[in-house]
Amino acid sequence: MQGQCKLCDKEALLKESHFIPKFVGKWVKKTSITGYIRINDEEHKRAQDIAKEYWLCGECELLFSDWERNFANNIFYPFVKDEKSEAFYDSWMSKFCASLTWRTLTYIRSKNDRSSKSDEYNKYLDDTEKHLRKYLRGEVLNLDGYEQHVFPLDAIESTTYQDLPPNINRYFLRTMAMDIVGNDKEIFIYTKLPKFIILGIVKATNPKVFRARRIAIKSGKINPREYRWPDGFHSYIINKANEVSESYDKIPEKHKDSFDEFIKKNPGKAAKSKLFEAIQYDHEMFGDKIHR
Repeated sequence: MQGQCKLCDKEALLKESHFIPKFVGKWVKKTSITGYIRINDEEHKRAQDIAKEYWLCGECELLFSDWERNFANNIFYPFVKDEKSEAFYDSWMSKFCASLTWRTLTYIRSKNDRSSKSDEYNKYLDDTEKHLRKYLRGEVLNLDGYEQHVFPLDAIESTTYQDLPPNINRYFLRTMAMDIVGNDKEIFIYTKLPKFIILGIVKATNPKVFRARRIAIKSGKINPREYRWPDGFHSYIINKANEVSESYDKIPEKHKDSFDEFIKKNPGKAAKSKLFEAIQYDHEMFGDKIHR
């Protein structure tokens, strides 16, 4: 498809670009029970692939692919397959995170009505998108205030929190999502991968309080440590996990029955899947509440 590249603005033959990297969707499919992905806003359908559109030219697609490959091989697969909890990274990490934030920002805005937000809010997002594009194209060397923060996630085995959804482990370990979170006072770009949250700052009143997870521009290390989310963010996570659970409730009964039948016929495949593992974590915490 011929068109204008969203990143470099050149007229070119556009490639189908995945907003969540393709390797993530492939891993979720491969480690599911049935080999399909179900999209939250189309509960009645089983999908073979995740969201993609003709967005980038071939040159920019290759640029993104290089950063994705480094993240996949050095961080994503070691964490999701080998249960690693620390990894070193180089300059590709900040580029990868910024590319995810830029993709989430541009994709969500393409689906939303700008007039529903204030001029100030829209200007913050406009400025963020422009700076991220310049950073990804190498026109500026720093992210300035548009920091990228990565929060590795793991299974929750116990908690004192009273209102955790009974699918919280499945949300942490399996779900993919994109969103713009906040208001005129604080705005974040939220990209959810299995076992990771990437949070891009648009505007924050006190970013220092959760700077422990800031990604360095040149090199750094991801490892276990205490960290804070922005104020109110835990409530957002809980709401999103509840939304996923409610989406599952909307799946037609005949599809749920076929899922159960598949498990009965393929118990070995089901037991080895990462989805079944996440279900087990939830069952150990919540018991039969996971079947609400």
